[in-house]
Amino acid sequence: MKSLIPWKNKQESAAPVVWGDDWFDRVWENPFKNALSPLFSSRLPTVDVSEDKNEVTVRAEVPGMNEKEIDLTWHEGVLRIRGEKRSEREEKKKGHYYSECSYGSFSRDIPLGNTVDWKGAKAKYKNGVLTVKLPKTESSGKTIEIKVD
Repeated sequence: MKSLIPWKNKQESAAPVVWGDDWFDRVWENPFKNALSPLFSSRLPTVDVSEDKNEVTVRAEVPGMNEKEIDLTWHEGVLRIRGEKRSEREEKKKGHYYSECSYGSFSRDIPLGNTVDWKGAKAKYKNGVLTVKLPKTESSGKTIEIKVD
């Protein structure tokens, strides 16, 4: 473990460090980063964007939802994926009462520009994965050379 007093000579010691060389320094850079990262990462679905010559495909992982809980919108070249999940559970049995509520929402913006035809967009949701296919516009595949004077 590193000393609390800064060491002027930055040579590494030969002794192995269990937590890694900069573990102590990284903790104090942002002490809440590791504690809060699960809260923030759960709000954003993982998204993969791929492209071929005919279309752009966006795949988002949104497990545990159904089609009615997912909202897709297109505005000025940005595809927005939003969703909200509400769950309520109540159990009454002899001698005890159990109630649980959970709510959560997410929103993710994917800038795609005006290279796709949003009117021809098709979306499917299966096994927790949302797949959106957007055909490209005719002008999106053209390369335009701009001369510099």
